[in-house]
Amino acid sequence: MREVGNRRYRLVRELGRGGMGAVWLGQDTVLGREVAVKELLLPGNVPDHEKAVYQERVLREARIASQLQDPAVVTVYDLISEDGQTFIVMELIKAPTLDDLVERDGPLDVKAAATLAMQLLNALEAAHSSGVVHRDVKPGNVMVPGKGTAKLTDFGIAQSIDDPRLTATGTLIGSPAYMSPERLAGGEAMPAWDLWALGATLFYATEGKGAFERATTSATILAVMNERPRPRATGPLGELITGLLEPDPARRLGTAGAHRLIERALHSTASELTQQIKPVEPAPAPVISRPMTVNSMVMAPPVILPPAPRKRRPIALIFSATLIPLLLVGALVLLYITVFKPMFDNLGLTGPESSPAMEPVLTLGPGGDLPYDGLRAFQKDCLTWTPAKGVRDIKSEDEVGCYKEHDTEVLDTFPANFDTEKDVPYPGTAELTKIGGTGCTRVFLSSKVIGQDKEKTLRYWVIIPTEAAWKVREENGYRRSSRIVHCFVGRKDGSKLVEPLMQS
Repeated sequence: MREVGNRRYRLVRELGRGGMGAVWLGQDTVLGREVAVKELLLPGNVPDHEKAVYQERVLREARIASQLQDPAVVTVYDLISEDGQTFIVMELIKAPTLDDLVERDGPLDVKAAATLAMQLLNALEAAHSSGVVHRDVKPGNVMVPGKGTAKLTDFGIAQSIDDPRLTATGTLIGSPAYMSPERLAGGEAMPAWDLWALGATLFYATEGKGAFERATTSATILAVMNERPRPRATGPLGELITGLLEPDPARRLGTAGAHRLIERALHSTASELTQQIKPVEPAPAPVISRPMTVNSMVMAPPVILPPAPRKRRPIALIFSATLIPLLLVGALVLLYITVFKPMFDNLGLTGPESSPAMEPVLTLGPGGDLPYDGLRAFQKDCLTWTPAKGVRDIKSEDEVGCYKEHDTEVLDTFPANFDTEKDVPYPGTAELTKIGGTGCTRVFLSSKVIGQDKEKTLRYWVIIPTEAAWKVREENGYRRSSRIVHCFVGRKDGSKLVEPLMQS
């Protein structure tokens, strides 16, 4: 059993692990209480000039959290540096995260969501008044005990508004699905970032799913930048979530307005509460013999009125019945041209199918050019591997920023078909080559890939699934298939990369 802090704290067992370190269940031998001990863990391949950045980030977490006086902020007890390691001793919260709670019990009702909103907003106000932006508000960083106040954790990437940036070069810190549009577009940290993330967190709390979470990082970012989700929650709670998710930070709901809406939601009457979260499906027309429940709230059966007597329709209405469908078709065409077509364009479904820098398309899966079927290495950004027919040895570099020698980087990944659990006919290699080539080429030619004369100095690969991989198969009781297109990029001359080609 490890001991730190001159043997004051015993590390009993590991509770969790993340990008910045591991959290241990600890025992304070002096005061006889359980604590949480966060240990800074740096990847071994982090350059020396960046280690100080990570060290300072953790030290700052302790300083910030220890200064914030709010019941919804985890208390810091001690800071320890010994044998080249840094430990933060914190209050132990024996509670699930909001992520785990919603996954286990389902979405929160109006009162619970409004109470959570009030507690988190108070914690953010305390941070903002101290000149600190949290920058990583999300369901996984909110602890929700059965009794008492919810706790906002992990100020490790919080950035003081007055301090210089400490973000390591080339690293996107945070969760894109909970990053505001202006943050993804670049710029200085501001309190409005956290308010937007609070809105996205409350959307998850009341819906049971993220507003912007998609299959790939690029699709998630596109959703944040282009979509306006509409929560099922109505009334003050719905206004709160919608106002916090306003894309324009200048028009976004502020703390004063948020407090007013939260107070209205908390003091809603029982009859108002039953109307503040719309059911997932519209209620059927027939008479219902028993009460309906929505998010654990009882609703009275609907009143069925007798049908109104039939009246003869004027000729004008007859003409309108003919014209309305035509007008509706015209509106749908206009909607496609102005909304959906640009959305499809952004997703890489249109555009050039190839460029001179594109290598011959490879197939992945049983019977393909690349029979490797684990795909786990593909989940990393940097690989010591060059796509080639028959090559099995795919290795990834688990590092930050891609500053260690590597051969290729992940250009993009996206699904060729979203019905991964249904038996969908294999479209054929020609059609998949078109789909994959279009998507990969669009990203390669975009500003996401750094460098001039890219088509002369770089090359990229498109890898599509084989027919055997495409087919649905049973695994541990689940129906699964591999219908992902993988895109990789590297140097045309085959030389090693020592810094990232892809920018966040």
